[in-house]
Amino acid sequence: MNRKGIWIVLVLILIAIGLLFLPLADRTSGSERVIVDHTLGEIVHPGCFDQAELTNYIDEVSFSRATEELDYRIEDECSKERLEEGKESVISKIFS
Repeated sequence: MNRKGIWIVLVLILIAIGLLFLPLADRTSGSERVIVDHTLGEIVHPGCFDQAELTNYIDEVSFSRATEELDYRIEDECSKERLEEGKESVISKIFS
């Protein structure tokens, strides 16, 4: 292999490694199931259901539907910790 080919391979490897560290993956998957309270317009993580003060008008939907279609918000601290919004790197997603 000539020098140009070696440099191209090295650059491609560096780009691939760099992509692992860029914040590309969602912290909370859009397909994760959550509980929504239609009366309060609130999103609750299933692990926080017992301590949440919800009405009787609840449903289970995907996180993306709750945030994008229904435009509901996360109010309680327990759910905020478990349903983080934003992006994280692919490598941190792999090891978490």
